[in-house]
Amino acid sequence: MDDYGDLRGRITQDDQYPFAGGGNANIYRGKFTRPDGRKIRVAIKMIRMSDDASIHQEALLKSLDREVQIWRRLRHKNILPFIGVCNDLAPLPVLVSPLCKFGHVGKYINGHPEANRSELILGIASGLEFLHNNGVVHGDLKVQNVLVNKHGVPRICDFGISKIVNLRGFTISNVGTAPYMAPELLFVVDGLGTSSQESSFPSTTTSSDVYSFALLVLEVRSLPVHAILCS
Repeated sequence: MDDYGDLRGRITQDDQYPFAGGGNANIYRGKFTRPDGRKIRVAIKMIRMSDDASIHQEALLKSLDREVQIWRRLRHKNILPFIGVCNDLAPLPVLVSPLCKFGHVGKYINGHPEANRSELILGIASGLEFLHNNGVVHGDLKVQNVLVNKHGVPRICDFGISKIVNLRGFTISNVGTAPYMAPELLFVVDGLGTSSQESSFPSTTTSSDVYSFALLVLEVRSLPVHAILCS
């Protein structure tokens, strides 16, 4: 799907309330009017604003720009396509992508027990391989960040904490979701409140992505990963 850039005036929001969300964003359903007049259903990612958001607006805009710069260059059948940015729906720009009707891969499997799980896993692996071959570390690979489109094709999404390897300005300290994190990303805070790793916070790598992928496979194949880790 083409990257349409600035979508000002071409996005309508269908929902008053979000149908999904993550750590710092809400997702709404909407429609995008293409240049040929055809309307397609889309997902609108809108940063969740706090009372003091204006104080941090510059940092939020920088974070959004990072995500756009990474996401828009990724074109693969197992990566959620980037449609563009809309600047007239919210105080901050919103990111627009195709709406995946089945939701994340966990919901898809629950609703379609006959689904070929091996094909889903191979598709996710193909998408992850593409990311790594293009120098991108996802940083937060988990079931909730793999959507399934109307054709049953898995698509990796959410590049908010991804980074481009060896490129200055594209590395951040966030290291993902705890149950999916590689052991080397975990750090211990002692009684004085200081990190056991004095130099810096750990950083995600292609290897930590592969660890997260292994736990994702375990969850797709059997039980929720949280239940397995706590048993």
